[in-house]
Amino acid sequence: MTGMADMLLLAEDRAGLEAAHVRLLAAARHRVCIYLPLLEAGVLDGEATLAELRRIATSGRQAQVRILTHDAERAHREGHRLLALAQRLPTAVTVRVPTEEAHLRYGSAFTTDLVGGFLFRPVAARHEARGSLDAPGETSRLTAYFEEVWERAEPAWQIRPLGI
Repeated sequence: MTGMADMLLLAEDRAGLEAAHVRLLAAARHRVCIYLPLLEAGVLDGEATLAELRRIATSGRQAQVRILTHDAERAHREGHRLLALAQRLPTAVTVRVPTEEAHLRYGSAFTTDLVGGFLFRPVAARHEARGSLDAPGETSRLTAYFEEVWERAEPAWQIRPLGI
């Protein structure tokens, strides 16, 4: 029997954040939402993280990895590996950029698996995070906010292969 402590995700530094993302993504089946205002090097671009995202993106017809970021152009220019994955798997990995000022001021970051797992960073520019593999209430709340922003966001045209 697994205890509640086994379900908790905590991070205090970059390595811990990477490990927490890998645990969350490994538990996810077909769909994840990632709200990352700033796609910075070292966050969601490690080999293990990208392998889990690739696994989810190729997991079947319902596979869906959705990413919201405030500056796709800069991330593309800097060669963030998450955007390269979106270019290779454009039907399963989609990126959008919020356009409304209120959404662009959002300063936290999170990842949800849409079922019960989440990882939340209160300050997106820091590596401290908390989450759980089994917290459907919090996961639902974060996913609802993601959906609200996603519906009003625009596709990140900057990352389309060959600028098409």
